Parts: sequence; C-alpha cells; structure tokens
Amino acid sequence: MSEFSASYHLQTSDQQKVVELIRASNNKGFVFPESNGWVTFIVKGPAFGIRKSIVSLNPGLLVHYSYMEDHGWELSIFEKDEIISTYKCDWTDELIIQKDELDMVLLRELIMKQGNSIEDVEKAFDLVKYVGEEPPAYFIAKKLGLSYFEWLSADNIGDGSNYENLVIVD
Repeated sequence: MSEFSASYHLQTSDQQKVVELIRASNNKGFVFPESNGWVTFIVKGPAFGIRKSIVSLNPGLLVHYSYMEDHGWELSIFEKDEIISTYKCDWTDELIIQKDELDMVLLRELIMKQGNSIEDVEKAFDLVKYVGEEPPAYFIAKKLGLSYFEWLSADNIGDGSNYENLVIVD
C-alpha cells in the first residue's frame, strides 16, 4: 500500500490557536501536540488540496505538506493568507518539478532555526541530484522540525484513537 499524507503545520507553541483556527474556519479536525515549535493538524474532509477557509484565517506561518509515495510531493508555506513559498514535484508519468516560487532563503532560515544543517537541502528539491536514504519529502519535513507527517491525512487518521494527546475538534 502506498503512502498518501497531507497535513498542516502552524508555527506556534499554542495548540489552542489551531483549535480556534479550525473552529473559526467552520471545519472539523485533529490537532496534535506541539513539537519543535510546530502544531500539526488535519482538517476533516477531502485530504488533498489547500483549504482557503484555513489559509484565509491563518494567524502566522503555516506549512502545508503532502506526500503521495507513487506520485510526488508538495510543500507550501503561507504567511497569514499569503503564499510565500511553494514547491511541487510529480513523478507519476515523468518527472516534473515546479520550484520557481520556492523560497530557499526562507527554508534555510526555518531549518537553521531548528538547529539543523542545511547541507543537501537544495538537492532534495532537485530529485535528480538527491541521493538520501529516505524520500526527499521526509528529509525536508524532518529538517523543518515537523514531527507528525508520515502516513497522516484525513483519509487515514480514522477517529484519531491511535494517537496520544490528540485534540479532536468537532
């Protein structure tokens, strides 16, 4: 079975901010505990695509991460309601990389803020040059300090009972 993951990550230490964001946007979802300055959350409903209702009320720096093992991966970063960096890589039929709007300065800054090395970061966005052991999407997620991203989406979280300290927003 192939992995399909899609999640949001708000840069905050306050889990309640994310609960309020989900409620204010008239959505339902799951909010994970803060880790490394990020609060991860899943919005119930269609797993893929970026919800305008979430982005329009975004209170800060928000990352949307998606990884489709047999197809590609995407990373979008928003400052409030403005997209400030985006990357898409699709390998379904042929390799197509869209990185014209990828802000490497911002990414390096966020990675260094986590105390992580920026070595090989640019190679992970150019799949041909990347030689890491793990998928480049995992490599970047870990460099950013994201803890919850693997096998995680509205389609596979179920009722959330497999996760500790998860807040369910209904």
